[in-house]
Amino acid sequence: MEEQAINELAGTVPTLIPTAPNGSTTKQLFQRCLIDNVREGVVMVDQDLKVKLWNQAAEQLTGIRGPGMIGSDWLPSYIDLRDRFDKAIPDTACPIKESIRKAEQVMLAATVTGRGGRKMAIELRVIPVMGRDLGVRGAVILMHDQSSQVDLEQQVLTLYAHATRDQLTGVANRAHFERSLAARIKEFHAKTTVSSLIVADIDFFKKINDDFGHHIGDQSLISFAQVLQDNTRTNDLVARYGGEEFVIVCPNCSLENAVERAEEIRLALAQSPISALNGKNMTASFGVTEFQTGDTAITAFVRADQALLLAKESGRNQVRYMDPEKFDATKMKPEPRKIQSDIKWMEFKGNLLLQQEGEITCPLEILVEKIKGIVTQNDYKIGSAEEGYVRILVKKIPGTKPGLMNRPSTLIVDIEIKENIASTQSKRKCLRTRITVRSLKNRERRHRNLDQRAQLIMSQFIDDLDLLKLVAEKLEAPESRY
Repeated sequence: MEEQAINELAGTVPTLIPTAPNGSTTKQLFQRCLIDNVREGVVMVDQDLKVKLWNQAAEQLTGIRGPGMIGSDWLPSYIDLRDRFDKAIPDTACPIKESIRKAEQVMLAATVTGRGGRKMAIELRVIPVMGRDLGVRGAVILMHDQSSQVDLEQQVLTLYAHATRDQLTGVANRAHFERSLAARIKEFHAKTTVSSLIVADIDFFKKINDDFGHHIGDQSLISFAQVLQDNTRTNDLVARYGGEEFVIVCPNCSLENAVERAEEIRLALAQSPISALNGKNMTASFGVTEFQTGDTAITAFVRADQALLLAKESGRNQVRYMDPEKFDATKMKPEPRKIQSDIKWMEFKGNLLLQQEGEITCPLEILVEKIKGIVTQNDYKIGSAEEGYVRILVKKIPGTKPGLMNRPSTLIVDIEIKENIASTQSKRKCLRTRITVRSLKNRERRHRNLDQRAQLIMSQFIDDLDLLKLVAEKLEAPESRY
């Protein structure tokens, strides 16, 4: 249908171009108006590749004026015609000449150079024009501007890269890893395919930053990520989990094979001098596990992470694994990592009822707004406030009704905040927070439910502030992971 319409519109090729507006027939004027106002660039050539028509859209795409092209030879070099791989199409391999020779349509993705040297992505379509004697009289060349579509695709790819890639190392980021791990776990349960997980952590990375600076530390992370990629399969997912910790999801890989792969990576890293470290070597520790029935993304990761912890505690620069047959993931209750609590907190008078120390990952400004919200919503009072500390007076406990045996008793909630503290949940900084609930007097005996009230208050603040608990009750100094 399209060829027939073009043939009916064009007639014989020489009659397509009016000699002059005043001498043009009404049919030719309509034809010219139509051709000049279509969005595609339209070029018509005869069987000798002489240009007979060059519409306005073709002028806009190529930057070449139509009157100067009429009667000229069509040559790909005139418009710097290139294929989708940006390879120049030589004049001797002209697709229009090939279309006329074979009397067949040709379509290809290409680029042309427009005004100011700008590359324009186009879809080039060549349609041979047949005469009544079935001989080829020439060809119609349609150039559809694909630049906006290419720009959109590039934007989508850029957004996808930002959403899935770690900006420093180029490997997958934590969010993409967590989605992929969950998908692999689901696939494992559906197809019972054997898959494994490797968790890797650079040894003594803090010393690298201290001795060489953070810029060199970044270069070391990039080098480590490259070693991981060079020693894994194309269908393995390498991701940066946080800081100097990386993960590898290994589909269709048994525990034994995953351990061998981790060992290969460990040796490759230990035997590769890092130029950023003045030729010194870097080592890493590895934890490996295999997916098992009942696993979730969390249980699988924690099991591999515990194997990594074992590798570090055993001297670093080694591979350890958790055998799924000897480890029941369904009964595992992962606990947050604890670190040495060397922060100097305030001393309070009165009766200490309950204390919790934890961390919050939101900015300080948001935490302050959350505290304000709790105070306003529950009609609490601000006793005092200074940098890094706020005292809240709680008279009525949420959800309780005052009565003869339940007279109001003021409790004090002290919130202390320390900024830029190393997180135990990730490799970034956090707000270390301690919440203390106490009463003014040593013990108000008439209120036997003070401990219960303190627990209600503490639970409210922990939930509303999204506090990740580290240590419960009276704080002690737990063993450091490192």
